[in-house]
Amino acid sequence: MKLKLNGWDLNIVFSSCHFLAEHNKCSRLHGHNYGVHLTLEGDVDKTGLVMDFVVLKRALNEIIDDLDHKVMLPGNSPVTKVVIEGDQVTADSGAKHYSFPLEDVVILDLDAISAENLAYFILQRMKTIIDLPDNIHAIGIGVDEGKGQGAWIWEKL
Repeated sequence: MKLKLNGWDLNIVFSSCHFLAEHNKCSRLHGHNYGVHLTLEGDVDKTGLVMDFVVLKRALNEIIDDLDHKVMLPGNSPVTKVVIEGDQVTADSGAKHYSFPLEDVVILDLDAISAENLAYFILQRMKTIIDLPDNIHAIGIGVDEGKGQGAWIWEKL
């Protein structure tokens, strides 16, 4: 059986900005309204559920709360150097130099901030926040950059 959470319909959304250093147009600092989706595959348990929707929504909202209204920077980029100095964060990418207040930034353990990598990041965080029961066989996370375009990652458990 499949469970699905549609982030747009459930207001599991966040707004953030980023840039993709090695992409022509997207190397410019820009933002998106992101929708985050989840699908679980599993067996119905003795209570009649695959898993409690409330637990899943709470975990997704906890994750995206850390991303909302932030500048997302890649902490592992081979082409973007991110440095924290006091209460400022600098990001150097080619000829571009950015400086942001630390409180406005989230540095993610990724090599680039793309929908694909955000889906991976959220999946990894979900697995640390929620102890998925044995009846769950697979989890999928989708991240849309606006309605109609996004990336999904699946993991069999």
